[in-house]
Amino acid sequence: MSNQSTTATNLVEIVFQEDLTKQGLADLRKKYPKKLTLDMKDDDDFKEGRKIRTERNKLVESIKRRRLDFTAEVKTYADDLSEKVNGIFKPIVVAFEDEDTFRKEEAARKAAEREAFLNKQRQEIADINYFVEQCKGQSAKFIADTIESVDLIETDIFDKELIHEAINTKKEVLETLNNMYQAAKAAEAVALEREKLRIQQEAVAQQERLQKQAQEIEVRISNLRNDPMNYFGKQSNEVMARIQQLESFTPSEDKFGNRTSEVNQVLAQVIQQLTMMHTQQLQVEQAQQVANQAASQVEAQQQAAQTQLNEQRNAEHQAIEAEQAPVEQHEALTDVNRMLGQNEPLLGNNFKSPVFESGEKLGYDPLDLWPSDRDRADNDELDRICNQLMHAESYIELLEQRLNKALAA
Repeated sequence: MSNQSTTATNLVEIVFQEDLTKQGLADLRKKYPKKLTLDMKDDDDFKEGRKIRTERNKLVESIKRRRLDFTAEVKTYADDLSEKVNGIFKPIVVAFEDEDTFRKEEAARKAAEREAFLNKQRQEIADINYFVEQCKGQSAKFIADTIESVDLIETDIFDKELIHEAINTKKEVLETLNNMYQAAKAAEAVALEREKLRIQQEAVAQQERLQKQAQEIEVRISNLRNDPMNYFGKQSNEVMARIQQLESFTPSEDKFGNRTSEVNQVLAQVIQQLTMMHTQQLQVEQAQQVANQAASQVEAQQQAAQTQLNEQRNAEHQAIEAEQAPVEQHEALTDVNRMLGQNEPLLGNNFKSPVFESGEKLGYDPLDLWPSDRDRADNDELDRICNQLMHAESYIELLEQRLNKALAA
């Protein structure tokens, strides 16, 4: 056993010698050997066991109390010794501890400052990578400007711990940006060609639209200009309906573009032409109506005269056959034929008719205003009607002369 262990054992023995020594322990072992057994079912042995337990409890409690008392004394003594020792060493130790604390705090501050500085530079290196994100989807010019900005970044300002990382990051970013620049430049070239092609196609399409629109406008104007042709030979009420329709029509730029003023002029000319056609058609219709009325009257008069003449002929023939000799019949027939020697049986030299004598004297006013030769040349139907009217008026004039001659006789 070492000296320290011996000293500690001796000290313990001294502390507990009043309660129990080695000899005391030996005596207890003899008194209560391991082979000693008691029958606890036996009342005497049970009582003996209780006494032994009480003895043990008292001895253990005495040892515990002695330990506590000794510990308190040792602590008090130790505290007193420590205080005296601290008082002896205090001037030097306090100065040392103050300096030690200051140095540790200063080292911690510098370490924190350096870590903050390194973190700041790490963030600056990370910001170099952010240029790649900024250039995604951007134009080639934007990327080129970014490359120039990245190239101006100075890497020698970084700490020795980070300078290699900064150099490598800058190099990688520049390579990536250069690739992005080439790709963007190629894409813009393709987009430019597509835009040129689109503009050309749009220009061609626009030109085609304008040409088609111009053709449609020209067709509309041509149809409007030729509209009077559609009303040659039409009734005056149809012509007037078309005039009213055109008068209520307002040309718009949607239909005629920048030729609206021209369309207004053409529209005015067409309305003027249709108005003239309407006037002429009215005259033709009036003349046709007069001619039809005159022809109807003449036809009715011819039919009445022919009927009366036939009746008279029958009566005369019957009288001649019944009353006259053959010679007389021949003379009578000769007189009748002489009386009927005119081209028109109704207009004999001495013919009298109660129809004409009892009726009013007939008259016909010829048409004063005839369509122009140009209008008749442009319209076959109008020219045909005018020719018929001219023949009708000539015939009416001839019939009037003969009728008046017959009435005068």
